[in-house]
Amino acid sequence: MQPFTANAHRLLQLFHAMREVKPGSAIQRLQALHLSMSHTRLMHVLAPDHSLPMKDLADALGLTPPSVTALTRRLVQNNMVQREADASDSRVVLLSLTDEGRALLRDVYQQHLADMERLLHGLTSEEQEQFLGLMERAVSALRESTTDV
Repeated sequence: MQPFTANAHRLLQLFHAMREVKPGSAIQRLQALHLSMSHTRLMHVLAPDHSLPMKDLADALGLTPPSVTALTRRLVQNNMVQREADASDSRVVLLSLTDEGRALLRDVYQQHLADMERLLHGLTSEEQEQFLGLMERAVSALRESTTDV
């Protein structure tokens, strides 16, 4: 096995091990509502107080309008997102976060932040700086390689 492949396999195992850590209450709530990361991405685009037409939301997410319709259906059912007619054009439906949706998104962010603090807690300040610097370089390389494809 080539070194890159072995290291990539090791990294996958580490990410898998991180997923096995018991999720916090905010993530458990997402799971109980049957909301995926795609749902939270959509909520992030609407945060904190954006009202967007379905087409603009689809463009922002890089999805088709029917895909966004399917995602928003569950969010509306769970009172995370609300639909309302555009005052200037009643044919256009605007989507925005509800107070409950903003609260859940805030709680999920706080949970992720706490998880990252726990992850970094096992490292010294110097190791944290080194780790973060290496992660930044790796993410930059990943972004550059995907723009070439």
